[in-house]
Amino acid sequence: MNKMRKYIIIAVIIALSLAICPAAAVGGEEKVTVTQAYQPTSSQQKREDVITVMSTESGKISEIEMREYLVGCVAAEMPSHYHTQAIMAQAVASYTYAKRTSEQNRKDSTFQADITDSPDTHQGYINEEKRRQKWGENFEENEAKITAAVNEIYGKYLTFEGQTALTLFHSISAGVTQSAKSLWNSEIPYLSSVTSVGDKLSPDFRSEYKFSENEIKELAESNGILLESDAGNWLGKVNRSDDGYVISVEIGGREISGAKIREELNLRSNFFEIYYSGGEFAVECCGYGHCVGMSQYGADYMARQGSSWQEILMHYYPGTQINNDNI
Repeated sequence: MNKMRKYIIIAVIIALSLAICPAAAVGGEEKVTVTQAYQPTSSQQKREDVITVMSTESGKISEIEMREYLVGCVAAEMPSHYHTQAIMAQAVASYTYAKRTSEQNRKDSTFQADITDSPDTHQGYINEEKRRQKWGENFEENEAKITAAVNEIYGKYLTFEGQTALTLFHSISAGVTQSAKSLWNSEIPYLSSVTSVGDKLSPDFRSEYKFSENEIKELAESNGILLESDAGNWLGKVNRSDDGYVISVEIGGREISGAKIREELNLRSNFFEIYYSGGEFAVECCGYGHCVGMSQYGADYMARQGSSWQEILMHYYPGTQINNDNI
């Protein structure tokens, strides 16, 4: 029980951290203003096949059938051209994430709904109208593909030691995923670092940035660091985790976390090299997102190599079990 209590406490800390390092592979935080406590309806207290979703655009809360929610969630989070087995894996991960978030928020009197529709806060969701706008003439084909995938896995979710798992996911890893311990210094066994070799084939695997001396000086000053005039001496030791992600960079003799640098410089991930040359700072970055949990590009690659949705999930969330809500 003490071990399980530890995982629960760690998971709560990580959930709070997602405001800075969101589950999906996008940057920035969208704040949700809470005005009153959410009270679930009597039907919702008994049923698992509905979820209340807060629109971050309007603040409106809608009760949505779970099948529709999963179709809209997968449509928002994963490219429709990905392999069906990868889409099914995403649907299970999204249902698990929604189930866990709902379980937590229904116990929290300060939150109005089960989940938001923002990938910056929880995970994305777009309704049928927005799906039609997104896909245009390909709506019918994409809608049918994702709906069929959702129907195939409907009700299935992941657990670890009897508790609903925290199924984080991201766009592209750096060839290996990042462990929760590496990013948040909080160990969750099924969010360990695993290989994701297909990610290196993505056209978006690498990204490059250039920053002026003033931009790096602003970064340092925002973290309470005053720099000397010689910019060539600003950078010091780069501390990396065993999986290669940047834990911290020494700037002006003091450390700034890799996650903080990623956030403030708007980098795609915290797997990067940084160096000074020719009067400016260059950053070479690999991956896209916080890189913890399932890589969506990696899932598509595995599926195209013949892996099933079950094999994909067991690879990216090792030690978890597949359960069924029978909804």
